[in-house]
Amino acid sequence: MTKQEAERIALAGGGKAQLSQQSPLRYFTRAMLAGCFIFLGTICSCIASAWFYAEQPAVAKMLGAATFSVALILIVLLGGELFTGCNFVMGFSLYDGHVRIRDTIRVWLLCYLGNFAGIFILCLLMAGSGACREMLSAYLALVMPAKLSAPWFQLLLRGVLCNLCVCIGVYGGFKLQSESGKVAAILCVIITFVLAGFEHSIANMAYFSLYALLVPSVSMAGIFYNLFWVTVGNILGGAVLLALPLWFLADKK
Repeated sequence: MTKQEAERIALAGGGKAQLSQQSPLRYFTRAMLAGCFIFLGTICSCIASAWFYAEQPAVAKMLGAATFSVALILIVLLGGELFTGCNFVMGFSLYDGHVRIRDTIRVWLLCYLGNFAGIFILCLLMAGSGACREMLSAYLALVMPAKLSAPWFQLLLRGVLCNLCVCIGVYGGFKLQSESGKVAAILCVIITFVLAGFEHSIANMAYFSLYALLVPSVSMAGIFYNLFWVTVGNILGGAVLLALPLWFLADKK
């Protein structure tokens, strides 16, 4: 990583910290926008998978992985603040001395809550519309229980590995100049993490919100259990496993 690339990431983190302090509502709204894009990717992935899940699960998995990439592509190209991407950017900026720990925590908290708000509002609209209700509820009832019953250490490690993949895509957004190059990088890493079964806390918010709204007798304790360990893993994967070595290897000022 060159000095210019490192400074670009560090300054981006400083900009997030400044905006979240001076205008928290604007930052929260940016996070809601990213949550809306995550919702779109999740719906696209669920519907594409549900069509083939019963008869051709391998095809369903591949389609679900490819179509979920829509979410991060929209965020990188159109804007928005995604919690998992902020794990990488704010971690890097923290190591580089552009932000303080309290700035980092404030950004992460506002972003996390904003992502959830954007997702949940659209999930309410989706559930109320009745669109694809039977297909989505049947599919979610089949695949969601496994997410709620995994051991905590598996959820943690899946969260770490997931955000390593996601933040490589975010890093590609800083490093690559062409939009086609950014899209190609995002497709590679998002397809990898979905096919491998890694866990993304913000995507899980969308899955679980739809699951709770469309399927009766959902375990809320299981949902919070999953989100807690996956969120911790995402933070470690973005802020430590990727941001720390990249910062260490970057050309110094």
